[in-house]
Amino acid sequence: MTERTRTSKTLVECVDCGAEITLTGQVRLGQEVTCPECSTMLEVVGLDPVEVDWIYDEPEYDDEEEEEDW
Repeated sequence: MTERTRTSKTLVECVDCGAEITLTGQVRLGQEVTCPECSTMLEVVGLDPVEVDWIYDEPEYDDEEEEEDW
C-alpha cells in the first residue's frame, strides 16, 4: 500500500487556538504536529487541502474481565 504524502511548505490553522502552523517538507496522513502557540497535539487528517484535527486517543480495554467481589 502506498502512503499518501504531500511535499512543500504548507500553512494550516490550529483547531484549538487558531494560530498559523507552518508544515515544511513531506506532510503525510497521520503525521503528528504540535501547535507552537498552545502546545496542542494535532494530526494531519487531509492532504488536499492539508487539514489538521485533534489527536483522538482510543481507550485501551483489558480483554480479560475482572471478577467482581460482591
